[in-house]
Amino acid sequence: METTSLIYQKLEAFIKKYYTNELLRGTIFFVGLGLIYLLFTLFVEYFLWLKPAGMTVLFWTFIAVELFLVIRFILFPLSKLFRIRKGIDYNDASKIIGNHFTEVSDKLTNFLQLSNDKNQSELLLASIEQKAANLQRVPFGNAVNFNKNRKYLPLAIIPVLFFIFFYISGNSGMISQSFDRVVHFKQQFLPPAPFQLVVVNENLQTEQGSDFVLKMKSEGKVVPESAVIYINDERYFMETVSPGVFEYKFEKPVKNTEFHVEANEVSSADYELAVVAVPTIANFEMVLNFPGYLNKKSELIKGTGNAIVPEGTRVTWKVAALATKTVEWSDLKSVTPFSSNENNFSLSKIIVQNTDYQILTSNAKVKNYEKLNYQISVVKDQFPTISVSNAPDSLKVDKNVVIGRVSDDYGLSRLQIVYYPKGKPESGRKAAIAVKRAIFDQFIYTFPDNLPVEQGVSYEYYFEVFDNDAPHGFKGTKSSVFSNRIETNEEKEDKMLQEQNSNINSLEKSLKNQDKQMSDLDKLQKMTKEKENLDFKDQMKIDDFVKKQKQQDEMMKQFSEKMKENLKDFKSEKKDEFKEQLLEKIEKAEKVSEETQKLLDELKELNDKIKQEDLIDKMDKIKQNAKNQTKNLQQLVELTKRYYVEKKAEQIADKLDKLSEKQDQLSDKDKENNSEKQDEINKEFDKIQDELKELDKENKELKKPMDIPKDAEKEKSIDEDLKKASDELQKENKDKAKPKQKSAAKKMKQMSAAMSESMQAGEMNEMEEDIKVLRQILDNLLAFSFSEENLMNQFKGLRRLSPSFNKNLKIQQDLKQQFKHVDDSLFALSLRNPKISEEINKEVGNVHYNIDKSLENLVEAIVPKGVSHQQYAIASANKLADMLSDALNGMQMSMFRNGLRKAKTRTGRRHAIAGYHPKARCAWTENEGRHEKR
Repeated sequence: METTSLIYQKLEAFIKKYYTNELLRGTIFFVGLGLIYLLFTLFVEYFLWLKPAGMTVLFWTFIAVELFLVIRFILFPLSKLFRIRKGIDYNDASKIIGNHFTEVSDKLTNFLQLSNDKNQSELLLASIEQKAANLQRVPFGNAVNFNKNRKYLPLAIIPVLFFIFFYISGNSGMISQSFDRVVHFKQQFLPPAPFQLVVVNENLQTEQGSDFVLKMKSEGKVVPESAVIYINDERYFMETVSPGVFEYKFEKPVKNTEFHVEANEVSSADYELAVVAVPTIANFEMVLNFPGYLNKKSELIKGTGNAIVPEGTRVTWKVAALATKTVEWSDLKSVTPFSSNENNFSLSKIIVQNTDYQILTSNAKVKNYEKLNYQISVVKDQFPTISVSNAPDSLKVDKNVVIGRVSDDYGLSRLQIVYYPKGKPESGRKAAIAVKRAIFDQFIYTFPDNLPVEQGVSYEYYFEVFDNDAPHGFKGTKSSVFSNRIETNEEKEDKMLQEQNSNINSLEKSLKNQDKQMSDLDKLQKMTKEKENLDFKDQMKIDDFVKKQKQQDEMMKQFSEKMKENLKDFKSEKKDEFKEQLLEKIEKAEKVSEETQKLLDELKELNDKIKQEDLIDKMDKIKQNAKNQTKNLQQLVELTKRYYVEKKAEQIADKLDKLSEKQDQLSDKDKENNSEKQDEINKEFDKIQDELKELDKENKELKKPMDIPKDAEKEKSIDEDLKKASDELQKENKDKAKPKQKSAAKKMKQMSAAMSESMQAGEMNEMEEDIKVLRQILDNLLAFSFSEENLMNQFKGLRRLSPSFNKNLKIQQDLKQQFKHVDDSLFALSLRNPKISEEINKEVGNVHYNIDKSLENLVEAIVPKGVSHQQYAIASANKLADMLSDALNGMQMSMFRNGLRKAKTRTGRRHAIAGYHPKARCAWTENEGRHEKR
């Protein structure tokens, strides 16, 4: 059995030697084939200069091949050698040994078969033992011959010798460079070229937001003509600066950028432009908080640090920045840091003068990267300005009216007027004038307005405006100085009377021009009636007349307006019925003027359309309307003259009364009674005498002068007393002067009373006379109306060939003349009594118009149309009679009221009631009876 075990041990030893031989042969193959494939890989990279992708494939293929060789030739034999994997068994080993030793042949196989037989008999065991003994002498290990591996040694030695040859020949770089490129397969390796692209820039680093210019140049035998830069898989041509030198500008890069450059298929290495983060202002704004007295809301300015601000403004800078550690404010003298809160920075300063400053930003890498230069201009609070001047003449206002303009750069606080007696500025007084608290305002002021001033005193005044600059004490500016004398009531009345006289004269001249216009209208009417068709020249004449008449009406309207304004300025303690009637007449005259304007427009329209028949009719109406207007204005002029004379007489009487009191008071004052004071009174009386002469002249110019007494002897006596009193005062003999002063005062008082009483009595007498005249006119008008009505009834039954037709035409002519007498009497009455209204004049004109038209038609034998105009004339006459009756009643009642008002005694009032009132009642009853009879 020991022999059998020995056989099995020898088999185990054989198997180990067998796989040891396999491992030895595998090592030779691994080294040889591995080195050969390594050389192949290195040669491929050396000649092809693969890109990183190709090198990656080549590298991992090499690793895969080497792993395969290791596994196949090293790991496999080892795993079987150490029985990790199943290898050859005893049977396989016996076959290998039997094939190697001929004497063994199948003996070893039979031995193993017998040993494995389960039916072990003694004979079998003996046989096994015998075979084992025979095999014991055979060296199984010799079946494995290590020397057979020598034929494989060249496979490993030749690659090794190849490597040794490269190292010895100095070309080891070929192996080492290729090996280095394969090992570092992720990197880009470029094949050697005839030139190289080299970066000229010292460093590839730039600041964020700043342009970076890349400079590349070629080094080698070949100079490329152009170069292309590759950035993020996009290609851009570089600028050729000079042969072999190229530039490319990276515009404001914000992050690191990879790139490489190629020229003539030669590529540079991959580079990266490093972008350094710099301080960046994301938002910049200023908050302007103005001084409180300006009353201005704070303002926000964005994107700039420049501003123009009022003095004392608090400026707050607010900066939102990125990649910024500090923000500083510098005025080139000092540096002030901003307070910070994360990425927000702020600083506040009060600005009182012009300031040039910088905003500086920094971070850990960049110091004072941005230097933003700005300027704040300070506007000093200026003095307010004031401009005052008299109102221009074109405005047609009072000469005392001034127009002022005030302004200030930041606002006004108050405006005042400072006034004082001329030459006494120390006595100045102030009064406030309303002004807006704005930067500009205008005002209109009429001195003295409501200021407490004395009449007859000359004042100087100026205006003063103040701004709202409280810190500087409300700066003020004065205007130029104006002067004005405060007129007395007497001077104002004189002035108004003079203006009224001027207005009357102007209106009279205008009425004369109106007569010429009516003459031109007559010519146009005649021309229109004589021509069948009007030519262009005729139309132009009519247009020219319309134009002139409009201008004439406008001129008369302006004068009427002036008269109305002047009448309104007359102040009276009692109700002035005469003035109110004049104002009413002016307003009605303006309405008549408007009607004339309308008729003129219609005339022009008809002239343009060449409607000749309508044109003639419209001319008739214009003519009649113009006649009415002329009558109204003539009446207005005459009545205003009478009013002017009456007011002037009242004024002179009042002046005499006041002068008498002044003379009487002077005689009682011993200290003030001197020649100078007396001379002043003498001059005033001389002036009154001149006014009396002027009044007498103006009164005589009236159509019917008023009864104004003129006592020349008393005037002479007063004048003598005044002169004697003045002479005695010059001799300082006051005792002898005093009686003369008293005498003069008494006579002036008497003269004033005589004028007043005479004016009142004259007014009553004139009123009574006007009533009588109006009654007679009314009787004549009624007679005309009855006669015209009878004549109309006769014409209704007549024909043109009737014998009485011409006789009736003669009667119509006589009636026309009869009514003209009524018109003349009525017009004469209207010139002194305002009760004769414009409506009365209008109806008078209607009667004239219809009588003329009736005559025209009757002469042409157009009886129906002539009778129609007669009927219109009668209707107008009846309407006129009603108006005159009302006017008569009004005049009687006015006379009654004036009698009661002006009667100073009970007897006088009884006389007014007994004398005037019954007459008024009787006249009323009588007139009503006539109306009923008619």
